[in-house]
Amino acid sequence: MIIGKTSFNYYGVLIVLSMFVGAFYIYYSIKKEGFKNKEHMFLYFMLFFSSVIILGKMFTVIVSDENVNLLNAGFSSYGGLIGVILSSFIFEKIVPFDNKIIKYSIISLPLSYSIGKIGCFIAGCCYGIPYNGFLSVTYTNGLNIPLFPVQLIEAIIFMILFLIFNHLKNNKNIIYITIILSALMKFLLDFLRYEHLTKTISVNQVFSLILIFCMFILILKNKKQFSK
Repeated sequence: MIIGKTSFNYYGVLIVLSMFVGAFYIYYSIKKEGFKNKEHMFLYFMLFFSSVIILGKMFTVIVSDENVNLLNAGFSSYGGLIGVILSSFIFEKIVPFDNKIIKYSIISLPLSYSIGKIGCFIAGCCYGIPYNGFLSVTYTNGLNIPLFPVQLIEAIIFMILFLIFNHLKNNKNIIYITIILSALMKFLLDFLRYEHLTKTISVNQVFSLILIFCMFILILKNKKQFSK
């Protein structure tokens, strides 16, 4: 398939949509669990959106090789992840709700990421390795060569992961399961991105490994505390 330049900002619209869909999932889930204080909900989502947007862009600025700032920088999924974790953790300390805010915020991540990757596919960012097979995509405003549609594959896989994690939401280890499997899948899929033609390992992959390592440390720490 061939994708050319468009005047409509599909990327921006889908990124915003991904955040709102994720927020709606969190809202619906915690309301179903009995959290109904509207003022507290408003406070949380203000914190949620501001943290995700600022840290999502800030992460891009920090790791980017190009001259970008907070206004023109793209949106980093791992920056958004940090924003979600930070905002839910802070809110849980202010308004304790048995870690359900944190749980549903983490489960929402693959859902939001899946929608956001459709925006990346249309915009032509985060594109895949050269590939001339089934579903290859050519960006006439970019490299203008057939590429692997890694963004679409990511969108499909992470939507499936979200459905699985949501089904397992009552599992006591669902937060760890969600973060570890999501980070592992992102680590593996990153090998299909174009930048791996010149890099052995990407910044996203390094962060994925750090995240997985931290989760296993927390699991071991919690097991030791439980056994005492």
